[in-house]
Amino acid sequence: MGERPVFPVDAKVAIAGNPAPGAASPRPGIAGVRVMGTPRSGTNLARHLIERHLGVPVVFDQGFWKHGVFPALMNGREIEHGGLPIVVMSKDPVTQILSWFRLARNGTIFRPNGNLAAFLRGPFEVRQDFTEPKRMEYRFRSPADYWNQFYFAMDALRRAGAPVHFVCYERLVSEPALSLHMLSHFLGRAAPFNVRCPVEIPHHTLDANNDIGDADTHGRTPFDPARAELASALARIGSRNAGIILRGIDEDVLAATGRADFRAACRQAAGARAMLKSLVAFW
Repeated sequence: MGERPVFPVDAKVAIAGNPAPGAASPRPGIAGVRVMGTPRSGTNLARHLIERHLGVPVVFDQGFWKHGVFPALMNGREIEHGGLPIVVMSKDPVTQILSWFRLARNGTIFRPNGNLAAFLRGPFEVRQDFTEPKRMEYRFRSPADYWNQFYFAMDALRRAGAPVHFVCYERLVSEPALSLHMLSHFLGRAAPFNVRCPVEIPHHTLDANNDIGDADTHGRTPFDPARAELASALARIGSRNAGIILRGIDEDVLAATGRADFRAACRQAAGARAMLKSLVAFW
């Protein structure tokens, strides 16, 4: 596996928020870890689990937006990455883009765009907050284009030698102990996380708090692991809309996120319900 990285304890970043009660104690030698991902990709869940079980502070939005396409940080000809290791969260593109369509209805990060078919074809605008002035904005050809550009940039940063580790949301939910074990190796812990340790996924969804401390769970939606399942997403949108998404997703980006066999998985997951949805005007 090679030498484990050791990250400096004096990295000049502001660590916002505190680990939850009962969390592991901060680990010496690791100043923090930056978590990035597109909206609704599991960045808040990753932060919760990393701080609680690995004792490593998580940084959001310090220097650059966690949902923004990674900027070209340069020092002369050398690429910089902000001084911390980066964990990149991703959902499969079908489930992810369906969650964006739901999120667009509140008009905050994504601009609403009619029904699902119109939403999938773009153009697609992303903003830190459409309800507030003076916020960073991006425009893409489609939601699939945003997914491609975001994860292609993170993979390019990894290929350039930066400490970048991709985590699939569906695997984090289904195998949290194994995911934390692999994360602990990436972060260079002398004693990797024990895959036999119990890891509890929160019973409620985690708010997108952007480093503001955890709120109470009153009024939160119960966590539903089925919403992370590809078969459920395909059944909701139908094969026609799934085809629009898949035609816009690049093979090399799928492979970079750990989904080289995703198209085959889609064919296997698509059942009679998904076929039926493709024949009717859904959404």
